Amino acid sequence: MDMLAAMRVFQKVASTLSFTEAGDLLGLAPSSVSRQLDGLEDELGVKLLTRTTRRLALTEAGEAYKLQVDDLLAELDAVHENIAAFGDELRGRLKVSAPRVFGKRLITPLIPEFLATHPKVTLELSLTDEYVDLVETDTDVVIRIGALGDSRLVSRPLGRYRRILVCTPGYLRERPLPRAPSDLVAHNCLRYRRAGERVTWMFSRPDGECTVEHLPQGDFVANDVEALLLATEAGLGVSMLPYWLVRDRLEAKSLVQLLVDYPFVSTMQDAGIHFVYSVNRRQSRKVHAFMEHVSGRLGGLLI
Repeated sequence: MDMLAAMRVFQKVASTLSFTEAGDLLGLAPSSVSRQLDGLEDELGVKLLTRTTRRLALTEAGEAYKLQVDDLLAELDAVHENIAAFGDELRGRLKVSAPRVFGKRLITPLIPEFLATHPKVTLELSLTDEYVDLVETDTDVVIRIGALGDSRLVSRPLGRYRRILVCTPGYLRERPLPRAPSDLVAHNCLRYRRAGERVTWMFSRPDGECTVEHLPQGDFVANDVEALLLATEAGLGVSMLPYWLVRDRLEAKSLVQLLVDYPFVSTMQDAGIHFVYSVNRRQSRKVHAFMEHVSGRLGGLLI
């Protein structure tokens, strides 16, 4: 049997715990996936999976085997790419993941130029706000906002995640200009909130010596920054939004920044934006070419 092919089949089954999903990813019928797993287990002399009519689960041996197979296949893919690097052009698939709105607004517009420069690369972009496991999803590089997570991964800074308080000029014509965080009690504060979160806005005093906490109150809450932006542009109230999302509105003067002397203090574990990739992708020319391209285009925006 083709052990390498069987290992790749096992890796996909172990990640999805589904013959059907693994088959879809590999372009194989579920019956073919099952036969490959049977052959691999016979060859190894151990059971890697327990199977019932309702679910699949990894055995203890399967868990151990998966860890080693993930590392081995990643190393093998890196070897192949490094050898291919002796050619003149980058080639092959590059799988990138980014937060949904950030990726749609900032990363997607950069892709045509990147692909025009590297015509033999196929770029697969996944936009999600969920945590992305690079090994499980076979992703080459993730753009991550906030906490980096797994210390076994390699990270490279892309920029800062800075949020600012904004509203429309029309909204201010009917209300007093806030000059300190305490003045926000007189304003309709539009809030971004994930389920179960307590929303607190923390501001740094102008002297930088301490912070001021404000519990924003208002009649609109959303778990999507684009929805919050639309509500703000409609003149509904003031909101705390990423600088990169509103920069063009500030330049066009359709939005104005408030409390400029009181910088917002992020409550996130890490207020940075980073590229994250596995150690096995450290020498990947495709990964580094993509990071250089994005950094070069966004460097002045993410400050």
